[in-house]
Amino acid sequence: MNRMMKFAIAGPCLLIFAILFGFVAFPKLLKGGIHKMVNLKPGTDVRALWSKIPFEIDFKIYLFNVTNPNEIKNGAKPIVNEVGPYFFEEWHEKNDLIDNDDDDTVIYSPKNTFYFNPGKSNGLTGEEELMLPHIFILAMVFATMREKPSAAPLINKAINSIFKNPENVFIKAKAMDLMFRGLPIDCSVTDTAGSAVCSLLKANTDDLIVDDPDHFRFALLGAKNGTTSKNRIKVLRGVKKLTDIGVVTELNGKKKMTVWNDSKCDAYQGTDGYVFHPYLYADEDIVSFAPDLCRSIAAYTESTFKKKGLLVNRYTAWLGDPAQHPEQKCYCPTPGCLKAGMMDLHKCVGVPLVASHPHFFRGDKEYLQMVDGLSPNKENHMIYIDFEPFSGTPLEARKRLQFNIMIHKVEKVKMMKNFPEAMLPLFWVEEGLVIPNDFVKQVKMLHMVVKVMKVLTWIKILAGLGMIGYAGFLYYKSTLSKTSEVTKPPKYRNGNSQMSTVDTKNLHSQMLPPID
Repeated sequence: MNRMMKFAIAGPCLLIFAILFGFVAFPKLLKGGIHKMVNLKPGTDVRALWSKIPFEIDFKIYLFNVTNPNEIKNGAKPIVNEVGPYFFEEWHEKNDLIDNDDDDTVIYSPKNTFYFNPGKSNGLTGEEELMLPHIFILAMVFATMREKPSAAPLINKAINSIFKNPENVFIKAKAMDLMFRGLPIDCSVTDTAGSAVCSLLKANTDDLIVDDPDHFRFALLGAKNGTTSKNRIKVLRGVKKLTDIGVVTELNGKKKMTVWNDSKCDAYQGTDGYVFHPYLYADEDIVSFAPDLCRSIAAYTESTFKKKGLLVNRYTAWLGDPAQHPEQKCYCPTPGCLKAGMMDLHKCVGVPLVASHPHFFRGDKEYLQMVDGLSPNKENHMIYIDFEPFSGTPLEARKRLQFNIMIHKVEKVKMMKNFPEAMLPLFWVEEGLVIPNDFVKQVKMLHMVVKVMKVLTWIKILAGLGMIGYAGFLYYKSTLSKTSEVTKPPKYRNGNSQMSTVDTKNLHSQMLPPID
C-alpha cells in the first residue's frame, strides 16, 4: 500500500474516532463515572461527606438589645441595637441511617453540635448583660391570644406564679443564657393557674433543658445542641437517577405535611439542602426543603462570575410576597396575610414567631417603620449560594434568617396592656459554608481532565484533517506526474528525442532527378 493510500485511510478513521469519542462516547463515559461517584449509596465518597461533614460550618448569632424597655411597656416604638456576631463552629452529622435499595432511599436523623469561638466573636464573650425580651413569656401570651383569648387572665396569673411577678417582659440577661445555657422556668408552683400551664410544659419538653421534673430552662439552641433530632427524613440516594440525589420524599413517615391545608405547600419539594446533583446550570432553580420552616424555598440565578479560578453561578433566595405570588398564600394561616419578606411560623412550630430576612431586608417598609435601629443591606443580609455548576458543588453559601414576634396590647396581661403594635426583632442567625481548598482542588482536577480530553479531541480532529489533506496533496501530485508523462514527445532507440544526425546534403541530392 503506497503512502497516499495509508494517509487516505488513516485520516478519516482518526477524524471519525475523534468526533465519536470526544463528542459522544466521552461525555457519556464521564457522566456515567460521575454518577457512580455522586450518589448516596453506602461506600461512596459523597455518602461519607454527606453523612458527616468533615469541616465546621460557620454559625453566627446576632441578638437585639432593647434600649427603651420601659417606654415600650407604655406604648413607645421599640428601639434596638444589634449585638454580635457570637461566632460558633457548627458540626453536622446524620445518625441512625437506614437504606432501602428497592426505592433507592435512605432515612436519617440530623444532629448539630455547636462550639463557641470567642476568637472570632469580635471581643464578645457571651457574658454581656443585655436587655432582651423574654421570648418564652411573649410566645406563651401571644399563642394564647391566637388560640384561646379567653384564657388571657389565666396566663397572666401563671406568669406571675412561674416567673415571680415580673415587672416587665424585657429582662436583663446574659447573652449565653438566652442562646445556650437557658433562662429558668420554675414549675414547682402549686397554684391553679401555674400548675395548669406547667402541666402542658411537662407534656412537651423537647425544646426545653430539663434540670428535674419541676425545673426547666429555656434557650434558643440549648436543648438542640449535640442532640439527635427526633425528625426522620427520607431522601432519594440518586443511584437510579442522578438528578434525584438528596430529594426529600418523607418526613417522619409522612409523604406530605398537614400544616398548610394546601396540596402544593404541604408537598416536599427539593433536596434536604446538603447535596445537589451535578450539571446544575443557570437555567435551573435550586429548591430545598427546610423542616424548621415547614416549607421549601427556591433560589434563583442572579449572576455568573469567577471564584477561586472556577466559573460559578450565584443563586439568591427570598421568603417572597403572597400579594405578588398567589401560590404562596397558603403560607398565610391568619386573616390578613403578612406582607413581603415575612412568614408566620405559628402553624409550623406552634409558637407565634415570624421569620424574615435580617433587618427586614427586602421586607415591606411598614415593618421597618415599626422599630428603630435596623439598617438592611444586601451584602450582609441576603441569602446566597455560589455553585460550581458542572460538579454541583457549593463553593460558598450564606443562609440568613431573622426571628421576630408581632407584639400588640393585651388588656388582660398587666405587663402588656399598653404595648404598641410592632414587629419586634428578637435575633438572627447566619449559617456560612466555605468549601476548603482541598475540595476546590478536586473540582479543578475534574475540570482539568475534561479540558485535556477536549484538547486531545481537537488535536485528533486536526491530525485527521491534516492526514486527509496530505493524502489529497499526494493524489494531486501523482495526477500531475501522469499528465506530464503523457504530453512528453516519444524517445527513440538511442534515447534521444530528436532525429539522428544524417547527411542531409547527400540525402537531398539523391532525391533530385539527374540533369541532362
